[in-house]
Amino acid sequence: MPAPPPTVLVGDLSLDIINQSQRVIDMDDRIAELEPNAAPLVVLLKKLKKVQAISPKVEWLEHLLMPRYDVLTASSAAASTSLAVAHGSFFRVGDVLRDTATGEAMEVTAVAGNTLTVNRGIGTVAAVTTGAADEIFIVSNVNVEGASLRTIKQTKLNNLFNFCEIVRTPFGITGTEAASKLYGGPDRARLQATNAIEHMRDWEHICFFGARKEDTTTSGAPKRFAGGLIEYLQTNITGTVGTLTEAAWVAFLRSGFRYGSERKILFASPLVIQAIEGFARNNIRVSPSSDHADTYGIQMKTYVSGQGIVDIVMERAWNDSTAYRGFAFLIDMDAIEYHTLRDTKLLEGRQANDADKLEDEYLTEACPVVKNEPKHALLTGVTG
Repeated sequence: MPAPPPTVLVGDLSLDIINQSQRVIDMDDRIAELEPNAAPLVVLLKKLKKVQAISPKVEWLEHLLMPRYDVLTASSAAASTSLAVAHGSFFRVGDVLRDTATGEAMEVTAVAGNTLTVNRGIGTVAAVTTGAADEIFIVSNVNVEGASLRTIKQTKLNNLFNFCEIVRTPFGITGTEAASKLYGGPDRARLQATNAIEHMRDWEHICFFGARKEDTTTSGAPKRFAGGLIEYLQTNITGTVGTLTEAAWVAFLRSGFRYGSERKILFASPLVIQAIEGFARNNIRVSPSSDHADTYGIQMKTYVSGQGIVDIVMERAWNDSTAYRGFAFLIDMDAIEYHTLRDTKLLEGRQANDADKLEDEYLTEACPVVKNEPKHALLTGVTG
C-alpha cells in the first residue's frame, strides 16, 4: 500500500498552519494553586499548642466557680420571707443577696429545696414586691462572731473529652506516568504538595465543624469522629444576626471577652470582615507620607476595642457556603490545643507489592481540644 500523500502548504509558514505538535509551549514550570493557604487555624495550632496524645480518647478536667446569679420563679410580697428560686443548690445560709431589679438586699436564713427563707430589706432599700423573673445576685456571705463553719459547697470538676480522628489523603500515579517527562516537573512531587494542602483543609474543617462520636458498631474496627468548636460552644453564641451593626458587633465582643485572654483571634468569612470594615469607612484618612497615598480603602488586620483586641483572619472558603458565609469564631488561643496521637506524616510507597504504580498518602490521627468554652464565641447569620 502506498504511503498517504503529504499535506502541501503554499507560501510562508505561519504558526496556525504548521503541525501544532511541533510548537514548543510556553509552559510555566510552577503549578498555580488556587488556595495555597487553606488552613490558618491548624497552622497556628501546630505552631502554638500542639500536644502529644497517648490515647484515641483525649480527656480533660475543667473547673467552674460557684454561680453568683439565679432567678426567682415566683413573685413574693414585701412582707413575705419566702423566695422561690430556680436553683436552690446555689445558696447557703448566710448568703447576702441583691434583687437586681428592685435593689433590695436580703440575708438567707434557711434553704429547703428551691425555697429560700430570708431576712428582707437589709440596708437602705426597703422590702418591696419581687417579680417572678427577678435576677438574684449572691453578693457575699455574713457570719456572727464565734460561728462554726458555714455549709461547705463547691463545684464538681467537669470531665470533657474528644476523639482522635484518623484522616487519610491518598494519591498516586502509574509507573508509566512517573517515567514520563512533564511540564511542571514530576507529578509525584506536585501531588505531594497539593495533597498536603487538601489534608490540612480537612483538619481546618474538623477544628471548626467536626462532629464528635465513637462508633463501635463493627467489632474490632472502631471509628472515631473528632468534634470541632461548633460541638463545644454553647455560652456565647450570637445567631441570626442579619445586617451586622456596630452595636451588635460590640455586644458580641462583650460576651466573647467575658472570660479569658484580652487578645483573641477572629476567624471570619469575607462577608463578616466586609461588615466589620464598614464600621471604619467614615474614619478613613489618606496619609501624605504613605507609599500608597492615592489608594483608598481599608485592610482590617486588628480591631481594638474597649472589650479586647481582636486579630482578624479571613476564612475565604466559607464564602462558598450559603450558611457559613455568615460565620465568625472568636477564639482564645490560650484555651484551644491540637492533640496528635499520630502527627501528620507523608507515607510513601503504599501501593500493593505487585502494582505498577506509586501511591502515597498523608495520615493524621488527632483532635482539637476546646477548653473553657465560655472563653470563645460564635457569630452566625450575618448577611451584610
